[in-house]
Amino acid sequence: MLKVLKYVSVIVCFLLFLSLHAQQRSFSECEVQLNMLFSRLKKDTISENQHRINDSIYIIFSEILQRNVSLDYDFKNTEGLKKIVSADKRVAVYSWCYVVDKKYLIFNGIVQRRSKTIQVFPLKSQANAYVPSDNQIVDADNWYGALYFDIFPFRAKQGKAYILLGWSQNNPNLTMKTIEVLWFDGENARFGLPIFEVLKNEFLSRVVFQYNSEVSMTLLYESQNRRFVFDHLAPLNIGFVGDYRYYTPDSSYDAYKKKTLQKKWIFQQDVDVE
Repeated sequence: MLKVLKYVSVIVCFLLFLSLHAQQRSFSECEVQLNMLFSRLKKDTISENQHRINDSIYIIFSEILQRNVSLDYDFKNTEGLKKIVSADKRVAVYSWCYVVDKKYLIFNGIVQRRSKTIQVFPLKSQANAYVPSDNQIVDADNWYGALYFDIFPFRAKQGKAYILLGWSQNNPNLTMKTIEVLWFDGENARFGLPIFEVLKNEFLSRVVFQYNSEVSMTLLYESQNRRFVFDHLAPLNIGFVGDYRYYTPDSSYDAYKKKTLQKKWIFQQDVDVE
């Protein structure tokens, strides 16, 4: 019995040592380990191994993102990771993906919020990325999967919210971009709010674009005009209406523009791009 207690005591001390050592690791040390894991994630072709590597990435992030200063750390040397930070320095979104079976992308992400404490919301797509409807509210545990490349603070009826621009792909022939809304409901991160007025008093909770993967699509924010500008997508011919694999830009542009003092974005068709 004494030997068992001694063995347990040694194990506890060892785990405590590892815990203290982990807490002392610098961001640069953690970034070296993240780079190694992201490199392995990209090179490995066995899905079981990829999932284990990906879990290890989440474990490292769970360690370091609880530190208040982590929101300001840029992770610029971490290849394969996309991090965006809001202008108010209160929210950061991390996203990455990897290829499974040489065909499908698995998307992963983390939302980090600076409130009274640091809040961390893991985002894991359940399987392959799916296309969210334009009127549903999506929780962190039912996330559709995307790489987010820009973020903009915004005042909504629910309080401070953030508009995200994202890219995704749920099959090799179809690409998706989104104008998304991130907001917080108590201790929960939510995606989607009905703030995009497409017709008079008709609102979308997000704007979803689907198009042929062999073409590129413009989606950007014009700060001087307070609007999101994007390519108008159209089918190659009338026989392909509704089949987004055959949608491409038609050389015109549309927009969602913020009206002064209004908590909504109004659709504008066929706008001039500066």
